Amino acid sequence: MDWADFKKQITSLDQSEIEQIELVAQLIIRRKTLGLTQRELAERTGLKQAAIARLEREGAIPRLDTLEKVAKALGLKLTLIDENATSKEVVSS
Repeated sequence: MDWADFKKQITSLDQSEIEQIELVAQLIIRRKTLGLTQRELAERTGLKQAAIARLEREGAIPRLDTLEKVAKALGLKLTLIDENATSKEVVSS
């Protein structure tokens, strides 16, 4: 079952939990698109392969520093978006 089919079946999760699952799903897709194994991603992040596996199981909410390490290793960065903005403007600090 792919994510789209699974998402249709979700009934007991709140919006925040769904967004967390979607974030992790995007990281998994990116890793696979880049052709990286969990072990290779772990080496790039300085994390253990087991930590990457836990993250990808989507069973627990990852810490922010873990997300940052994984995102950076995948050539991504975390950005905050004002959810009330109509143009999806980026929040600058």
